[in-house]
Amino acid sequence: MKNKKILLIGGSGFIGLHLAKKFSEIRLDTTIMCKNPGKIKKLGFAKKIRFLKCNITDYKTIESNIKNRDIIINLASVINQGSNFDPYIDLEVNCKGNLNVLEARKKLNPNSRYIFIGSRAQFGKVKEEDLPIPEDYCQRPISLYGIHKLTAENYCELYKRAFGLKSIIIRLSQVYGPSLTKEKTHNIIDDFVKKAIKNEEFYVNGYGMDIKDWIYIDDVVNLIVKILDSNIEEGIFNVGSGKKIRLIDIAKKVIELCNSGRFKAVPFPKEIIKFELGSFYFNISMANKEFGWKPKINLDEGIKRTINFIKNQNRE
Repeated sequence: MKNKKILLIGGSGFIGLHLAKKFSEIRLDTTIMCKNPGKIKKLGFAKKIRFLKCNITDYKTIESNIKNRDIIINLASVINQGSNFDPYIDLEVNCKGNLNVLEARKKLNPNSRYIFIGSRAQFGKVKEEDLPIPEDYCQRPISLYGIHKLTAENYCELYKRAFGLKSIIIRLSQVYGPSLTKEKTHNIIDDFVKKAIKNEEFYVNGYGMDIKDWIYIDDVVNLIVKILDSNIEEGIFNVGSGKKIRLIDIAKKVIELCNSGRFKAVPFPKEIIKFELGSFYFNISMANKEFGWKPKINLDEGIKRTINFIKNQNRE
């Protein structure tokens, strides 16, 4: 992987910045493509990274920046919550954006390695007796985000069959950990911790009864490094902790480890109940078999790291 040029599309988000930080530590030639690089240039590791101000929905800028890149990782995404969403922005970023990258690769850089980040949301609601969910489980998304992520994955499969373009697809469960920019993330554990540190009350939807699959950000980053160190250029992999825990037990752990805060178990809000995915966790044996990867950071350790990071940020 040394001397390879890496392009992180949408690299200014939660996962992208942790990945960029890791790449800077192991001295990889990394460029982040994002809409607003100004907000992250102040981070210490950012001095070792190049930035391109670009929107994945603009094909011309994708085309002009995809040449001579050995590795392309597409992290660009729009996550809409409940029924309060903009379907066209979701479509533009999650579908058209991936199509732009595939088309530009086909024309200008067909030999580049490509990683596309998929989602647990692609599976929609599943039967609890079918858990853990393998890669070939039927996908029936119930949200625009899930539908568009599945569609983008299908684009990758089409471009493989029609043009020989290989892709690695990582379907992530719920990723947690601290935000490097102090910005709000889409992970519940981060929200719980911030409330608990302030000794505030937080709500646990669905009375906390749903089974969840939480994986710490460093384990996701380490898997991507293992993929890039391997000779594997295509495949679909479910990525999570491989372990189940109910949301109410996560809330209890956060309060115990923070030694502060309190929670209230409540029903799902009406605006999200139709889109709630229910219980879920991944079978991760395929990623283990192909890359020799297993998550190393258990939930207690991950929550402790998140707590310490947020407390240190608050002191700055």
